[in-house]
Amino acid sequence: MSTVFKRQGWYPEMTAGMDAMGPETAGPLMQSPMYEVYERIAPRVEDWPLLVRQVSQVVKVGYDWSADIPGLTIPVMIVIGDADGLPPSHAVEFFRLLGGGRRDAGWDRSGMTHHRLAILPGVTHYDINVVPALSAAVIPFLDGP
Repeated sequence: MSTVFKRQGWYPEMTAGMDAMGPETAGPLMQSPMYEVYERIAPRVEDWPLLVRQVSQVVKVGYDWSADIPGLTIPVMIVIGDADGLPPSHAVEFFRLLGGGRRDAGWDRSGMTHHRLAILPGVTHYDINVVPALSAAVIPFLDGP
């Protein structure tokens, strides 16, 4: 959900923001919805600076998993918002690497893969986890065919 298969898949301003993160961002991020959730569920709220430091390190690591994606055999659902931190074209490329979106499914659906792609309208990287459209899209996938 709301992620890429290679670091270059993010919009440039997203990677610039990730590159600018550091331990010093822990304080300002305490004013974010992310911290509000962390505060409610974390067993040790005082570890917030540790989490931010670890996240700021991992988001700077380069990766490209495109060669591995075609080999995935488990059903995969890609979900992004149409105003997310990555362009919809990247999610479509991800879906195509899984074998999806290559042909018409046919009247009997025989041309469908077991993978799914959902691009939720009016949804951003920052609110995708709280919009009702997310559960409406994902629950049928999780329930299976």
